[in-house]
Amino acid sequence: MVMILRIYYVFNLKKEVYDVYKDTPSVLYNFLFELYHFNKENLDYGNTLFKQVANSFNKEAIDLKIYLKLHNKMRYSKRGEEHIINNLYKDEIGIMKVKKSYIIINCNKRNSEFFNIICDDYKESFACDFVNQDYFFLSKIRNEVVKLIK
Repeated sequence: MVMILRIYYVFNLKKEVYDVYKDTPSVLYNFLFELYHFNKENLDYGNTLFKQVANSFNKEAIDLKIYLKLHNKMRYSKRGEEHIINNLYKDEIGIMKVKKSYIIINCNKRNSEFFNIICDDYKESFACDFVNQDYFFLSKIRNEVVKLIK
């Protein structure tokens, strides 16, 4: 079996940005893709643009919530700032780091358990895998997972 590593950046969108782009996520993805590839000379301008579309994450609250929710599960471990899921039954391997501006999730699945936990408090979050050109609102993928379970 070939394992494909996905690197997702999760952004906490402002409510008004979410409302504008919820039906056209490709436009939002293209904007964030351009910011991701900004030249270092334009970093200040890129940071200003980013702050217009995204809010900060509450890093401490997310770290604590994930730890409290998963710490007693065999599939979970925490090493420094990294939350790690190694679920052999669901064939999921994922590492999540929470930053103030974004969350980065390295995983082998599109619907990582981390996404469902983040979505509880950050419904307007948007995930982008810039390498594989994949993107989605966490609330939409959560709905897909719920449909699969039913």
